[in-house]
Amino acid sequence: MEISKKIEELKHAHEHGFLSDEDFEKRLAILSTNEPEIIAETGQFIERVLQSDMVLEIADGSKSLVKQALQSDIAADMATAAVAGAVIASVVPFVGTGAGAIAGAAFGAYKNFTKKP
Repeated sequence: MEISKKIEELKHAHEHGFLSDEDFEKRLAILSTNEPEIIAETGQFIERVLQSDMVLEIADGSKSLVKQALQSDIAADMATAAVAGAVIASVVPFVGTGAGAIAGAAFGAYKNFTKKP
C-alpha cells in the first residue's frame, strides 16, 4: 500500500475517533519517515560488509578455531557427557533434556580438568 494512502486512512481513523491524538501523532511520524529508503540503505550496507575481506578473514579464522576446539580432548569429554546427561534427564521428572545436557557437559569438563596426566 502506498504511504500517502496509509496516511489518508490514518487521518480518517483519527477524525472518526478510532485513534487518540497521541496515537495519531506517533503513527503519522512513523509513516512520514522514509522507511523504504532507510531499509534499502541498510540492506546495501549489510551487503557491502558481508562482501568485505575482513568478514571473509574472520570466517576463515573462526572455522579453523572451531575445528581445533572440536578436536580437543575436553570437547570430546563434554560432548559425550552432554549426551549421557540429556538421555538420563529425559526420564527424570521435571528435568528437561537441555538441563541434563548442560549438567552433563559441565561434568565432562570437570572430569577433563581433574584427569591425571
